[in-house]
Amino acid sequence: MSAETDHESWLRRPKTLLAVLVVARLVLETAGAAHTWTRYLSSTVALFLAAIYLGAVAPLRGVTRFTKLILPAIFLTVWTAGWVIFAILVSAILQLHGSHFAAPEDYGNWSHLRQHIIGHVGLIGIYSAVVLVLMAVPFVLRHWPVAVGPAAVLGALVITRYWVEAMGLGSSSASAWSSTVAMLLCGFYLGGVGPCFGLKLSGQLLIPSVLLGWAWRFWVFLAAVLSVVAPFYKTHFFDPSGGRVALRLATSLGFGALEGFVYGIVAWGIAVWISHATRRTVEA
Repeated sequence: MSAETDHESWLRRPKTLLAVLVVARLVLETAGAAHTWTRYLSSTVALFLAAIYLGAVAPLRGVTRFTKLILPAIFLTVWTAGWVIFAILVSAILQLHGSHFAAPEDYGNWSHLRQHIIGHVGLIGIYSAVVLVLMAVPFVLRHWPVAVGPAAVLGALVITRYWVEAMGLGSSSASAWSSTVAMLLCGFYLGGVGPCFGLKLSGQLLIPSVLLGWAWRFWVFLAAVLSVVAPFYKTHFFDPSGGRVALRLATSLGFGALEGFVYGIVAWGIAVWISHATRRTVEA
């Protein structure tokens, strides 16, 4: 299979998903669906989740160098922005009052519409950088394949919880997306499938466990940074209104590294226990 074919198959599903989400949201809103529901069909959130997926499966598509992630990150961001701009143009030209993509000020006002579109184009660089970082985390773990899947799931949970909290979902409901619980469950996963990856000794499970703990806290740190960049979204990850933002973020990163290590050790203990228990069951 050629590198070009691998590259196309690598991006095909995320591209399709992002296009479908934008079109589906446009159609639903035009049909009268409430924005309180359609806003959950966020192409931005889907773009971030797709980035994690692409980083996780990149080695399976023959991508083994970090630099090869750059162009796909930019391309996928441009692709998403292109569909959003398409929805804006359709909403503005047809004056689809139910659609959130275009404001009433865009209707027949080409100057305002142009500025609206330029604003989205201007965000492509920022979003591309975020997408590249999200792709990089699971990609870096490719040397420990057993940790790639759990790291991707942890990242998806953090993004999902950030988004549902930003959309105003109650804390009791949003806590159902707890990445902390998922981190502990990762220990069961590592212990169960570790031997399939050749990790049969207790010591061999240590590094993947600790790396998962650090990856988890890095996801949480990214959510905290996003809370600073977008302070209009209120989440439990970080409250920028408390002041001393840079110091608090640096402290959060340091304590996060320590917390990730501790949770990694706990997950390692669970993994060793599960590994030994399943091995005894098989031998019996």
